[in-house]
Amino acid sequence: MDNLALQCQCGTVRGRAIKVYPVDGTRVVCYCRDCQAFAHALNAADRILDAEGGTDIYQLPPARLQIHHGHDQIRCLRLSEKGLYRWYAGCCNTPIGNTLGPGMPLVGLIHAFISDPDAEFKTGPVRALVNLSSATGTVPREKVRAAPAKGYMRKILFKIALWKLGGKTHPNPFFAGKKPITEPQIVSPGSTV
Repeated sequence: MDNLALQCQCGTVRGRAIKVYPVDGTRVVCYCRDCQAFAHALNAADRILDAEGGTDIYQLPPARLQIHHGHDQIRCLRLSEKGLYRWYAGCCNTPIGNTLGPGMPLVGLIHAFISDPDAEFKTGPVRALVNLSSATGTVPREKVRAAPAKGYMRKILFKIALWKLGGKTHPNPFFAGKKPITEPQIVSPGSTV
């Protein structure tokens, strides 16, 4: 087990993910339109999206995510009233991660917030490419074969259930009880913050 250093681009928001190892978390690349819209809303698509419009995400329970500095710079946006909570550093528009809500033990930590030089080793290989139908280009077959989406949902739902039963929903650095630590801004796709 190892810790994973986290930091926004300007260094104001810093923290760590604890007990990180490839077996417990899941690394995916998501090509959905909402992840792409999030990157564009932050004017950071070049830092976040790969050549085909994918976002590299490491999924872990919120109890293993700690923010040590820059709490006052954490911002939240949603692409609709019921959309994911998408967290970012307001100081430099670095995406931090995505959450479903306060009771769901899952954070999708976005690679742009991971500053650890050994991140590839600690988080492991990409296990699944998801939402390929929204890719902005043709994803190479080698990538798809190396990280098939088949079985991914079953595996992540099993992990979420284990994390919930194991009490890994709290503490959650993004929620105080059932309320987000900052009021989410509703941003329509195509808008910027």
